Amino acid sequence: MLLSCVLTGAAIAQAPGETSHAGLATENVIVTAPAEIPASVLHDFIKSYTAPSSPSGKIARWRHGACPIATGLPPAGNKLVTDRIRQVAAMVGAPVGDANCKPNIDIVFTLNPQVLMDKVREKDRVLLGYHDAAQEKTLATITHPVQAWYTTQTVDLNGTAYIDDKLRSHGGFYIQDPLNKGSSIYIPDARVAYVTGNHLDDGVSSELYHVIVVIDLAKINGLTLGALSDYAAILSLARTEAFETCQPVASITNLLSGSCGAELRTGEISGSDLAYLHGLYSIDPRKSFLQQRDDIAYEMRKDVSRH
Repeated sequence: MLLSCVLTGAAIAQAPGETSHAGLATENVIVTAPAEIPASVLHDFIKSYTAPSSPSGKIARWRHGACPIATGLPPAGNKLVTDRIRQVAAMVGAPVGDANCKPNIDIVFTLNPQVLMDKVREKDRVLLGYHDAAQEKTLATITHPVQAWYTTQTVDLNGTAYIDDKLRSHGGFYIQDPLNKGSSIYIPDARVAYVTGNHLDDGVSSELYHVIVVIDLAKINGLTLGALSDYAAILSLARTEAFETCQPVASITNLLSGSCGAELRTGEISGSDLAYLHGLYSIDPRKSFLQQRDDIAYEMRKDVSRH
C-alpha cells in the first residue's frame, strides 16, 4: 500500500529516543460499566458521535477483517496498540483480520503530524476520504491532538463495492431520453448501481475501507498508552467527525475534550462505548441512516440494562 511509504517517513521524523514520550506508560485496562442512562442521553450520544458516509448516507463499519498496524513507538508499544484494537473489535462483534492480513487501519504516533498528512494528500489523497478538490487542504490539516480520516466504500444491492472517491473519474454511460424516443443521453463520470427503489431499505450499505488515526506526541503528555489505545480502537471501528466534542455519557471519546467534567472523561473504554460499538455491528447495514441510529440505541439500551 502506498501509505506504507508515507508512514515510513513519519517514523524517520521521530528519533528513537523520542518514542518514549512522557505519559506513554503501559497499563492494564479496566472496562467500566455505566449506571443506567436515560434513552434520550443515549440518542444524544449516538447523534453527536456518529457520522454517516458520503455519498450513501449510511453508517459505515467493517465487513472484511479490521487489520491494524501501529508505527512511531517502540515495537512493544506498537504491538500493545494493535493488540488492543483487535481485542476491542472481537469484543463487539466486528470482523478481525488474521495474522497475515493486509493492514487497513494505520495508527501513527508522530511529532510531525502535519508533515505526514501533507504526504498523504500528495501521494494518496483518497485516504483523506470523500471530498472535493477545494476541500483537500483543509481536510488534510491537523486540528486535533488525535484525529482520524476514513475511506469508505458503497456496496449496492448485488454486492458490488465502489470506493467513495469524488475525485476519480468513473467513466460514464448512456440512458434513453424519456422526452425524445430513440435518442439517448450521456451521463459522464457516473457508475451503475443496483438498488431496490425503496426509501426505507434501498439495498445500499456503507463499509469502512481504510482508516488513518494520527496521534500527535507533542500534545498528549500525561495520557497513558492504555487510554490512547482504547481511543484509537473506537476511532478505528466507528466513523466520526467529533474528536473533541464532549459526549453526554462517560466515554473514552471524551479523553481530549476540555469542556467535559471528570465524571465523563474516562481513561479506558467504557461500558457505553462497548454498547455503542456492539450496536453498530448488530444493525442492518442497508437500512436508512435514521433507522440505523434508532437500532443502535435499542441495542445500547439492552446492553446497558445487563450491567
